[in-house]
Amino acid sequence: MSSVDSTFSSPTLSNATALHVSSQGALESLHTSIPVELWLEIMSHMSTSSIQAMTCTCSSLRWLAQPLLFKLFIIRLGHPSSPSASGRRDIHPASGLVRLAALQLPHIAKAMTEVRLLLPSTFLDRHDHGGPQTPHPTKTLLIDTLFAALPSLVNLRKFVCHDVEFTKYHLSALSRVPQLKELELQSCRTSCSPEDFPSFSSVVLETLVVDYPFNSQDTFRNSRFLALLLQGRKLRRIFAGPANEILFAMTETPPPPTLSILEIPVSCVTSSIFIPALATCSSVQELSLYMATGDTYLPPLDHIPLDILPNLRSYHGPRTYAPCFTRDRFITDVDFPLPAQPTDLCATIGNLTKEIESLSCRVDNLDATLLQTIHTTFPSLKHLSISGGAVDIDRLSSVLSIAKVHRGLTSIQITVQTGVPRLTDSWGATVAKMFLSRLIRSYPILEHAKLLLPDPE
Repeated sequence: MSSVDSTFSSPTLSNATALHVSSQGALESLHTSIPVELWLEIMSHMSTSSIQAMTCTCSSLRWLAQPLLFKLFIIRLGHPSSPSASGRRDIHPASGLVRLAALQLPHIAKAMTEVRLLLPSTFLDRHDHGGPQTPHPTKTLLIDTLFAALPSLVNLRKFVCHDVEFTKYHLSALSRVPQLKELELQSCRTSCSPEDFPSFSSVVLETLVVDYPFNSQDTFRNSRFLALLLQGRKLRRIFAGPANEILFAMTETPPPPTLSILEIPVSCVTSSIFIPALATCSSVQELSLYMATGDTYLPPLDHIPLDILPNLRSYHGPRTYAPCFTRDRFITDVDFPLPAQPTDLCATIGNLTKEIESLSCRVDNLDATLLQTIHTTFPSLKHLSISGGAVDIDRLSSVLSIAKVHRGLTSIQITVQTGVPRLTDSWGATVAKMFLSRLIRSYPILEHAKLLLPDPE
């Protein structure tokens, strides 16, 4: 058992402070001319295993090194006889309570910057006949203990929760975490009514990540819960999905004017409140419509009113939606993550704004017509990234020789196929060097070029 494990297999929450005092006293007896700050700088460059080894040397260095092992603090609950996906056994609630003794050691609690509370989906056992869910009492105590300690974690920046049912006490503790910047909730819910919600207006939260399954049991309650988290006055980014609870939350509580990044699933397009929800976040500059895992259906989208997302500058999503968001808006960054045929992509490009400076797309194959269309349509283009099916480097050279020279592009990234005979250690010094001259002729002010090899089969 490592030094860290042995520490928290013995002390309880009641005597954890005493352990801290004795360790701090040991630090003062460290006979060395090396300042504490230099020790910490040295250990910041060490691997986890090396830091663990250092905690076994003496109590003084243990006091210095051990907090570095707790910057990321994980409580993962599961049956002790069930190996986790990573191959190790998840901790039992009883051992989890012992592990929480670390929260009572000030020098360790101060070092924590990220805490993850990961419960299995079977954490709440449903009674027969679809009755209410009741948590294991020991697990409930563990969760309550962790939340009670959250406000004292002065350097906590990120908090991750999976399958947690928030009570009003949990919400109150969360609202008092002094420096929380990022909150990630997966299948979390609340058992209290909105009348018991605390205020989150003073929370400095900048990133909110919420993940709800399509079969959410109580959309209304979930959306009211998420609406509470939108009160933070410094919120900059929202990532939500795959269900549409975030849309209801946004209409309930409009996000603050600091919100600049919104990432939601494509399925939101089918919701009747899709447009009203977007109308609440006029400050958004980056919009991402992503395909959720297992989602293959692309619903139609014909029109977005001009007063929706007036400050939009970046679009990431299906190419068929792009004209709706780029029309009469000053869009400079476009990314099409779904693969497309060159002819279909050419048709979409013809309907986009001419001011685009960065274009990323995936194509099944690259031809001269597509490259010519890009060069002609976007005279202000500075960055071009083409991925998908790898193009033979000789064919790419031929395509570049046919396409019109673009005098504004400064960065390009393309997936190429060099062929097995050329795939040697000397490839970078021969083929790439020869191809670079071809690129320079097509893009005279090119500053950065990156040729990617296709992923192995």
